Amino acid sequence: MKFLINTITNWYEPPRTRHFVALSLAKKHTVVFVAANHIGLPSLGIDQLNDNLTVITPSFPIDMRIRYRIPILNAFYQNWLFRELVHTYSDFEVINFDYTATRIFRYFRNVVYYCNDSFFEISKHINPFPIAKYHQRCESIVAAKSKFCVSIASKITDHLSAYNQHIIEVPLGSPDIGEYGITVHKVPSKQKIIKVVLVAVIKKLNISFNVVNLLLADNNISLTLIGPVQQSFLEQIPNKDRLTCKGTVYGKKLYEEINEYDVAIAPYCTETRNEIFSGTGGKIYHYLSLGKPVVISYMSGLNQMNLQDQLIYVAEKTTDFPDLVHRAYEENTEELIQQRIDYANRNTWDNRMEDLVAHYEQINSKSRDNL
Repeated sequence: MKFLINTITNWYEPPRTRHFVALSLAKKHTVVFVAANHIGLPSLGIDQLNDNLTVITPSFPIDMRIRYRIPILNAFYQNWLFRELVHTYSDFEVINFDYTATRIFRYFRNVVYYCNDSFFEISKHINPFPIAKYHQRCESIVAAKSKFCVSIASKITDHLSAYNQHIIEVPLGSPDIGEYGITVHKVPSKQKIIKVVLVAVIKKLNISFNVVNLLLADNNISLTLIGPVQQSFLEQIPNKDRLTCKGTVYGKKLYEEINEYDVAIAPYCTETRNEIFSGTGGKIYHYLSLGKPVVISYMSGLNQMNLQDQLIYVAEKTTDFPDLVHRAYEENTEELIQQRIDYANRNTWDNRMEDLVAHYEQINSKSRDNL
């Protein structure tokens, strides 16, 4: 099978669902990843990463962050882009991550909508009402016209079912750390300072600066952020001198970096914006694949993971984080590290994509039988 993956995401950034989908599928199939547009005259930049994986980065005069909020511009861009792509990739299965891509159906028949977030709820928080309504209308069309939808969690499935009854759930997965040859550290000898790490695209919308401030107030904790950090987020951190920011790191270097820490955290803004958090957050799988104890904000999707006690620590409220970080550190053992790694190995992205491909094959087989 051949897959065209349409996104509004750059390729060279901290890996997220669409990146892992592309990387896993490309191990056995031809994959073309269409990234968010750069600013420039209309053209397609093509980067052949390996025999199976190609990244296409369109250029367009309007920045993606503006373009996808303006209906006329977005429609013009989509018609231009998909008209260019269909000449070469008309026989590809299309996995579409762009919830505004209503024009894609004019050019491609086999389109699947892969919904990995509560996009309309997010849009309501960051956009004026008319733009949020435009995004809601777009997503309803994209979901309804797709051959089937892929959902990462039951909350998203419930949302999509209003538009399309053919939905499969594919939970988030773990990266294959074995590919990088990284040796996971054993439990370190207990020390005074607990090294804590957060990997994320760090914005006020999704990450709790209150948790960061609480951890920085604890002199027995050192905190490092990995990933791009929004300036407005940093403005909420009065004790910046105790905070280490490493910027964007990906690939082997990212996992080598995570490997150096004692405890990993995922402090989402669930107390004030719970409706936008639908799954588990992909970073938890990064952490578990390296055996790290994880302190994470409560989200309903965690119930579906069926994780045993002490593999992760769930914070019901913001103020729980410091105590849970200390507890996670003190209770960590080599046995728990291995249990986390075993869990991650059973739930890899490769396994998730095998399930997705099997569903494709089942549908295609039924279509052939009906001819």
